[in-house]
Amino acid sequence: MEHNYTNEEMIVSVKSLKQRIMRRIYILYMLRTIAPFAFDCLIIIIVAFIATLFVSVKDVWKNLGMAQDSGQLSSFSFSALSETEITTKLLLIVLGVVGYITYRHLKRAWRAVRTLKQGTFEARSTKSERNSNM
Repeated sequence: MEHNYTNEEMIVSVKSLKQRIMRRIYILYMLRTIAPFAFDCLIIIIVAFIATLFVSVKDVWKNLGMAQDSGQLSSFSFSALSETEITTKLLLIVLGVVGYITYRHLKRAWRAVRTLKQGTFEARSTKSERNSNM
């Protein structure tokens, strides 16, 4: 069973195959780039929820507002750090570290999205140039 493809049909078939392969590669690249960021966001949500079990955020904001109004922000910060339990301090440190790692992963994911957009734009412009030359 032989297929008699014309040269033009073969070119279209090869282009279509290349586009499907590249689309899959782009999807895998995006997943590998964005997955660490999504995981970090999940960790931040979990740690922040656990922190709210130990810290009354409502009261902290209320006290912070009163300290700002009275100009005692530095003494408030010092007493807040010195008077809290070790578990709360550790949770805040973990939250800060995870936040920093998330920021790094966000930068990497943002670069990946920009690279893909730029590659898509270049592919479209190259395709339109080829079509206009025909």
